[in-house]
Amino acid sequence: MRGFPAVCLAIGVSDSSGGAGIQGDLKTFTALSSYGASVVTAVAAQSFGTLRDLHQVPEANVRAQLDAIGEDLMPTAVKVGLCPSVATMRVIARWLREHQGIPVVLDPVLASSQGIPLMTPEMVSVLKDELLPRATVATPNRFEAAQLVGMDECLTNEDMEHAARELLRRHGCPTLVTGGTHNGDSLDVLAALDGVRHFASPTFPRAKVHGAGSAHAAAIAANLSKGDSLREAVMAAKLFVSAAIAAAPVAASGRSALWHSVTVREQLIAPPIHGGHGLH
Repeated sequence: MRGFPAVCLAIGVSDSSGGAGIQGDLKTFTALSSYGASVVTAVAAQSFGTLRDLHQVPEANVRAQLDAIGEDLMPTAVKVGLCPSVATMRVIARWLREHQGIPVVLDPVLASSQGIPLMTPEMVSVLKDELLPRATVATPNRFEAAQLVGMDECLTNEDMEHAARELLRRHGCPTLVTGGTHNGDSLDVLAALDGVRHFASPTFPRAKVHGAGSAHAAAIAANLSKGDSLREAVMAAKLFVSAAIAAAPVAASGRSALWHSVTVREQLIAPPIHGGHGLH
């Protein structure tokens, strides 16, 4: 009988478009040969480009979902996405305290793709105080990172390094700031206990691809669940997302969605990812 695979738990929002959120996370876990479980914190009426409505799941039900999963499964990694209330965030933080030792990837979703704030100042404070310190790695994009450290902007590679270092210093949380560029490549910056590393990959002729950031964090969780080091997990996740962006289908609206079902072969033949202490 085949043994049970590594179990990845996605905590976040149900995305009706299927491109991001819980649906995208589960597709990513499957593509990377992990068993996906989920806890839904809210239900989003969402297209590839527009968030129409967000309905919060009561925090008591969030806790009940977490407890139900524990009857049969013990996650070997957790990805935490959007938490729509302070109460929900505290339920999740409490559960993480009760299950220390499980790698946690925190994707701090502070705003929608249209720039609509999704967290109040109180929620951001709880995120900093109760969730960031429990994360193995946080994956803010450069705009979210700027907001978390109080920077006016985070545009240059140096800005990204500063934000990543500050989040590590303030919260003890290794941080991968995503969404930068270097010589035309896509650039992410990781600040961890062993220093700062840059990860670069070629960009593709696509408009903004719905679900890429969410899948990136989920892929890191899937890789950590199988025993990869943080650097290995980040490198492999960027490779997966790069291949999935290259294969992204375009809808009639002209918007693209990540293609999570890229094969291992497609990932291996994707343009190379460069990872190192610096690309200057």
